[in-house]
Formats: sequence, C-alpha cells, structure tokens
Amino acid sequence: MYNQLYPIDILTFIDKNKELPQHLNTSLQNTTSLGFYNLQITPDDYNIKPYHCGFKHLKEITIPKIETIKDSINGFFIAEGDLWINNDFYFNDFIEMNITKPTWLGYKKKLKDYIVGNFLVYIPVTYLLEFKMKLDKQKRLIYSDRFFTKLVFEGWLELTPKSYAKEIEHYSNVLGAIRK
Repeated sequence: MYNQLYPIDILTFIDKNKELPQHLNTSLQNTTSLGFYNLQITPDDYNIKPYHCGFKHLKEITIPKIETIKDSINGFFIAEGDLWINNDFYFNDFIEMNITKPTWLGYKKKLKDYIVGNFLVYIPVTYLLEFKMKLDKQKRLIYSDRFFTKLVFEGWLELTPKSYAKEIEHYSNVLGAIRK
C-alpha cells in the first residue's frame, strides 16, 4: 500500500500497571481510519522524568526502528501516543501537500518563542541522517517539543500555518492531571 511508504511511529510507554495507555487504541483507530499507516508499537518503560521520555524514546527507539526500514520508505511521521489527526485530514491530503522538507504538521499552539505539542512531525527519509545528527548533537534530555521548536527557529523544520492534529483528552504523566 502507498501509505506504508510514509509510516507513523507512535511514541508511547508502558504505565505503572505494565499496560499501554488507554488512549492509544483511540489514536490508532483515528490514524488508520484516515488512511495513515502505523508502525508496530514499541513502548518504553523509562524510569526518568516523564517530560524527558518522548525525546529519549525518539533517540533510542524510533530512529533505530526507522533505520531498519529506511530503504523501503519515502518518509516517516513521529507522533505522540495521544495523537488525534483532524477528521478532515486524510492521508491523501498529506500526499497532495507534496511536502519535501521536514515539517511539523500537528501542534497545540505557536507562542512567540515556543511551539507547544509535537503531535505530528513528518521527516522525509532523505533527511534521516541529518535528523539523526541533530538528535545526537542534543546531549541532554529535553522536552521533545523544545527540541522541535529549536529546529523550527533554526529553519530546518517547517511549521504548517495551521495544525492538522491535536491530542486526545487523557491523564498526562507530565502534567500530573487530565490534559484536555
């Protein structure tokens, strides 16, 4: 299938009860109903501050996973486990955008000096090596949206004028409360 050339890797975790978060199935159903293709879920169970897990997962799980399939894909999406792609944004809409550069498609809001929520980021496979070098250059664990914000302000990552995704309401380990 054509959409398998553009897989989504969803960053998620195993909770303290050794289970996947409840909102993950909702996210997976949403993405597939819109024509996107999800890679097999590879949850982490890091014992670090929750707001560092996404970045660590990206470096240690997502990138090695993408490297094993890089010769058979055109690009890949990075998504948080609470991803909800807008109901009117289908995979074919993404293809019609003809995106050729790394692009942040789903976020909560853009502030003057920060972009909140890295819900959906697209990286063409031709940028994989450069992306990996940017990840490796970042030695400290940080919020993943801080990392992506830095890439936007450097001009390496483009930000779409509107967001095509948001997050599913859920209990957030980072916030320690329900994130609406």
